[in-house]
Amino acid sequence: MPEGKQVQSMFSGIAGRYDLLNHVLSGGIDFYWWRRMAKASGAKPGLRYLDVAAGTGDSSIALARRGAEVVSTDFTHAMLRLGPAKFAKKRKDHLIFASADADAQRLPFKDASFDGLTICYGIRNVEKREAAYAEFLRVLRPGGRLTILEFSTPVIPGLRGLYTWYSLKVLPKIGGWLSGDRSAYEYLPDSIRKFPKQKELAAELEVAGFREVTWTNLTGGIVALHSGMK
Repeated sequence: MPEGKQVQSMFSGIAGRYDLLNHVLSGGIDFYWWRRMAKASGAKPGLRYLDVAAGTGDSSIALARRGAEVVSTDFTHAMLRLGPAKFAKKRKDHLIFASADADAQRLPFKDASFDGLTICYGIRNVEKREAAYAEFLRVLRPGGRLTILEFSTPVIPGLRGLYTWYSLKVLPKIGGWLSGDRSAYEYLPDSIRKFPKQKELAAELEVAGFREVTWTNLTGGIVALHSGMK
């Protein structure tokens, strides 16, 4: 796995085309995944959420649409800078969007500051997940919920083979053509293959100290939602 600085550099290089690539490469189903994540998180008015590795802010917007106050964070500045403008186009008076520079392994927030914490497609890029889990627990209030949306392992055999072919052969070509950086989209399927499967990730969260850990497969397991309580 690339180290933090390499990840920052890679995502900085594709920031301007990141949203377009997400929509094209997922066939537009990424909007559905955002909605499912926000619903699973329990976000609602009166609650404060930290969205870690928020990128350009789609995950934060999904949470804010449910009425929660959202602090949107990412350590890749080029990605994070795009978030407020996107939110301004869609915001309603009761929604709040804030931004902060934060590494998942060293969050600049006080203990027990948030009712919920989300991380979407980001935990896979963290060098030391155990350090990130400890930080998530620290900043969550008692009873707070962690929600992870991440690429995972398809559970349908035919879909698994098709997805493997697509991610290895098609995704790097299209991603490289649209972003100008093929290496970023070669890294993506490689990082997914090395990432823990659904049950293994759930076990990691339990070992880290989260309780009531569950997961739900979306789109046949192409992505999965994991949840755990402090």
